[in-house]
Order: sequence, then C-alpha cells, then structure tokens
Amino acid sequence: MKKFYLFALSALVLSSCASEDKIVSLQREILSIRQDLNELKDQTRSNTEAITNLTSRVDRLSQTVSQNTTDIEKLKASRTTEEKPQVKQPPPPQEVKREGKEEVTVPQNDKQLYQYALDLYFKGNIEESRKAFVEFLKKYPDSDLYGNAIFWAGQTFYAEKKYKDAIDIFNLLIQKCDEGKIKRCVKYPDAMLKIGYSYIEMGDVEKGKKYLQDLIQKYPDTEPASLAKKKLEALR
Repeated sequence: MKKFYLFALSALVLSSCASEDKIVSLQREILSIRQDLNELKDQTRSNTEAITNLTSRVDRLSQTVSQNTTDIEKLKASRTTEEKPQVKQPPPPQEVKREGKEEVTVPQNDKQLYQYALDLYFKGNIEESRKAFVEFLKKYPDSDLYGNAIFWAGQTFYAEKKYKDAIDIFNLLIQKCDEGKIKRCVKYPDAMLKIGYSYIEMGDVEKGKKYLQDLIQKYPDTEPASLAKKKLEALR
C-alpha cells in the first residue's frame, strides 16, 4: 500500500512539473506573438506615414499643375504659329501713324492678327482680345488657325466667368469640327475640357463630369485629358 501512495505522489509531482513546463512554454509563445504584433504595428505605422507623405506630394503636384494651366495653354498656343518651320515668317507689321501721337500696329495677315489677339488676351485686355478674334473669324475663314481663333474667342468669355457664353462658343467649335468645316481641329479636346469646367462652375457638376469623361475616352493621351482626370479626382 505504501508503494502505491509513493507511486501516486510521484505521478502527481511529475504531472505538476509537466503542467508548469507547458505553462512556461505557452508564456514564451505568447511573448513571441506579442513581439511579432508590435513589429507588425511598427511596420503598419511606417506604411501609413509613407502613404500620407505620398498623398501630400500628389496633392501639391496637382495644385501646381492647376496653377500653371494658363501658362501651359499659352505655350501650346505659341507653338501653333511655329508648326511650319520651313515657311518664311511673314513681314513685320507696319507702323501706321494717325492723327496726333498715336501709333497703331496693323496686322497684315492671319498669323499676325491671330498673334495680336492672343497677346491682348495674355496682357489682360480680354474684351479687346475678343474683338480681335472676331475680326479674325470674319476676315480669315479659310485659315489653318480658324479653329484656334474660335477656341480663344470662347476662352475670353471663360476668363470673364461668362460660362454660358463660353459654352456656346466652344460648342460651335466642336460642331464645325464634327461637320468637317474646319481644316485643323487641334483645339477640340481643349474645348471639351473647358465645357466641362464651365458646367461645373455653373453648378451642373454631373454634366460637367460627363464632358470630362467623354474627353478622356475620346482623347486619352492628350494634355486636356490629363487635366480632366485630375479634375475628376478632385471632385470625388
């Protein structure tokens, strides 16, 4: 009987030791898991900070692009007058003296009148610029710059925040291009972009977004399409 009790006591002690070993092992495993969790938290925090920094950079770049849109358009417009480098440049405008001390520069051809109207626009003489573009459209309906002149006539209204008038002019450009009545329709994507912008400014956001989406689908690799994508992202 005494041997039986000794055996039972030994088994109990061994069982207790085994349980303690298991507990220690589990505690170590828990500690290891906690360390892994802390490392994952650190990595997650680091990734979150990286994403935040990237988002801020994208926002700053988008703002810079938006602020420089006018400068980009000016450069694009200037390039249109340089697309035929082999053609001799037209003679400089003549200086015509009138009564008094006033001297007036008179453009002698379509390119000079177009550039004259464009210069007025970028100097801030919006109304005078519009008059010059209207004169261009009357005098040079067969010019390669005819479509561009329609666009900039619409842009003069857009600059004055007369968005309904601007939309009418931009739509006129699109209509004439679709009907094949304009030789060169390089401003077609720009007109779609500004129509979209105009509707958004007028409060018809959904219609404006539709024009921007159509622009991206029709002219995906153009600069206006890139600007349209940024505008749509800003509206989300």
